[in-house]
Amino acid sequence: MQVLINTDDVPAGERFGLFRDAFLHELTPAEVRCDRPTGFSGRVASADLGLVTLLTMSTRNAGPGELVRDPKLIRRSDPEGYRLTFNQRGSSVLTHNGHRSTLLPGDFTLIDTSRPYEWSASGTNDSLVVRFPRELLRLPGAAVHRLIGAPLCGRTGIGALLSAAITRATRDFDGYRPGDVLRASTTLLNLLGGVLAHELDTHTALPPESHREVLFQRIQRFIQHRLDDPTLSPKTIAAAHHIAPRTLHLLFQDHDDTVAGYIRGRRLEHCRRDLGDFTLRERPIHAIAARWGFTSAAHFSRTFRTAYGLTPQAYRQHSLGRPMR
Repeated sequence: MQVLINTDDVPAGERFGLFRDAFLHELTPAEVRCDRPTGFSGRVASADLGLVTLLTMSTRNAGPGELVRDPKLIRRSDPEGYRLTFNQRGSSVLTHNGHRSTLLPGDFTLIDTSRPYEWSASGTNDSLVVRFPRELLRLPGAAVHRLIGAPLCGRTGIGALLSAAITRATRDFDGYRPGDVLRASTTLLNLLGGVLAHELDTHTALPPESHREVLFQRIQRFIQHRLDDPTLSPKTIAAAHHIAPRTLHLLFQDHDDTVAGYIRGRRLEHCRRDLGDFTLRERPIHAIAARWGFTSAAHFSRTFRTAYGLTPQAYRQHSLGRPMR
């Protein structure tokens, strides 16, 4: 990860000023306040995953402190994004979007950069932040609004899965190959969407369009986990979710897609990834196709060439740097 701020690199009397100035010139500027600036130390590092940015932030021996983003700073710069913040160490209080939430270690919350907030912490605090554009979250804004600023649990269930994935991605980032970066960000966004959909599903007063979007997210996850099943079909998917096949097709039509097209696209993505994986270079192409639900090698070859402009064999040779014959 790239270190953006490390106050240990400057004399003690300049540390808080360095930290404060960096936040005022950040992409989403905020004012930093501290009761005991002379005892302050802080560190911020980032990792760019393309679709998302990971940030780690630590403060030490600071006493009570605040991070404030007010309307004036929002007018100065607003990327119109979300920040998912995990509280790893220490306790903090967030006032945002009508909520006043106490965050303990293992809790997380969603921040909308277009809305003012005040974040306060007492003394030592560590947090992880996932920053991403608003449009990448495929959930209705009106529904997500209910969760902005609310405390969410990352210690159990799917929340714990997301917490572990973000922690691992932050720790392992420096060892990622270029192709791994996009895969990691896609995985994190899918998990994040699943967590928020789960939280929305616990609310009973959602409007009909929100229920449809939550159902669509659940069906997408169901398909992703069963791509290796050659019997996966609109009929089996509809039955598993207790809806009519027509309702299933209409859900995908709302997103300018078809059920079969979505399944085929996800299977092809996995096959393309495996064909470009050096560790799988000895695995036969037909075995990779079968692994992801393609029962006919000839059909897979035609479908792959239509999608990517190369046969599976030519794509593998090109990706692994071998001369194409």
